[in-house]
Amino acid sequence: MTEDQPATVDEAPLPTPVGQRIRSRRLELGLSQAEIAEGMLSPSYVSLVESGRRQPASSALAHIAERLRIDVEYLRDGVDASVRTKARLALGRAEMALREGRPEEAYEQFTTLVGDPGLNDEQSRAARLGRALARERTGDLEGAIEILSELADEARQTPAVQSWLDVAIALTRCYDRAGDYDMAIQVGEEARRAAFDLGLESTDEYIRLGCTVLGAYSGRGDLVRSKALAAELVAAADRIGTPHTRGAAYWNASLIAESRGELALALNLVDRALAMFGEGDDLRNLARLRLAHAWLLLQGSEPRAQEALTILDGVEAAIRQHGSATDIASFGTKRAEALLRLGRLDDARDAADLALRELGDQPRMGGALARLTLARVLRAQGDVEQSIREAALAASALESMGASRVAALAWRELADLYRDLGRTDAALDAYDNALRSVRVGPHIPAGLADEAVTGGLDGPLGLSSASA
Repeated sequence: MTEDQPATVDEAPLPTPVGQRIRSRRLELGLSQAEIAEGMLSPSYVSLVESGRRQPASSALAHIAERLRIDVEYLRDGVDASVRTKARLALGRAEMALREGRPEEAYEQFTTLVGDPGLNDEQSRAARLGRALARERTGDLEGAIEILSELADEARQTPAVQSWLDVAIALTRCYDRAGDYDMAIQVGEEARRAAFDLGLESTDEYIRLGCTVLGAYSGRGDLVRSKALAAELVAAADRIGTPHTRGAAYWNASLIAESRGELALALNLVDRALAMFGEGDDLRNLARLRLAHAWLLLQGSEPRAQEALTILDGVEAAIRQHGSATDIASFGTKRAEALLRLGRLDDARDAADLALRELGDQPRMGGALARLTLARVLRAQGDVEQSIREAALAASALESMGASRVAALAWRELADLYRDLGRTDAALDAYDNALRSVRVGPHIPAGLADEAVTGGLDGPLGLSSASA
């Protein structure tokens, strides 16, 4: 050894927390390493684990925990079983509050649980996801998107595909309801590609994700892609889906049929969806589906307004108990439409105002549709100027969201108002806006223009898609 080379010594590794907990518990019970090892391990192996020279395999740790008469999870993370049990019970209570329609209470409970040492990684993720879902239920879509985006970024870095699909479904749905259809499609299609690459295309979660993406395509007015995806999802759901998943596929296919003016098919698909959802206990989506059924009854040349109103009145309690702010607003809008068709104009205006109050000032598809309904009610009441203002606000909001088909309908309705008042120039401008919303301009080939007009201007609107 030269003078430049310092003497070296073998440094023993420090005991790990797992090793320390094993040794502490063993001594507390007065057991030897041989007694802990008996039946599976060697005393020297136990010694290596206690000193930090060996990390125990899961099977070895389970054996040691059994001999020590202690929870194996405690050996891993040092959390007492009572703390773990308390946290898991609290998580269950928070999830129950969300299911029972108490989102504010659920949010507070989930927030308290974030970072709780009694939850494992998966349970902590469930608490954070629960916070986001509670925010969504209260109508705070931006708050929900912020939490879900963080979870999505984390999920992309891990092999937990199930976690990524759950988050992607919720994030896609929130973007869709916020009117950001491009982001909804981007997030949803990214998750669909990842799941497909991993061979998960025959799972319920994959179909549910597809149903959520389908709603965004429909909202954006992409009827060609919507029709193809709806057919794909129905076929897949019939082949491998649970009743709930099949119901979601039928529901979303009915949305596409309704948007294309195929009312009889839409009603048939909704009836099939109701049969599927009726087999389960998803009270919220069952109530939302009945709203969709009522809406379909209001369409066509002979609206069945009284039948629709009966359904709406029957589902009101369930919507208020289990639905989100968006669901309650949708209920108000559809009820206003039914009352308008029955000539109960004051009641219709109250229902439309209720829908707008429920959503506040946030730019939402539901708010724009409520304004459009309010414009119709005001026109029927003879308040033409206010009707024009509401229709213009609705059309502008829908166009800014990229909801091309529905925006075109709103602009056309506004144009009709101007036309009936003899305001020709304003009517022509509004008709031009309607055509622009569905990308029909003077330089678009005739065939494409015909397709856009057929798919965009004449179809009814109002079905909301199934959510997972």
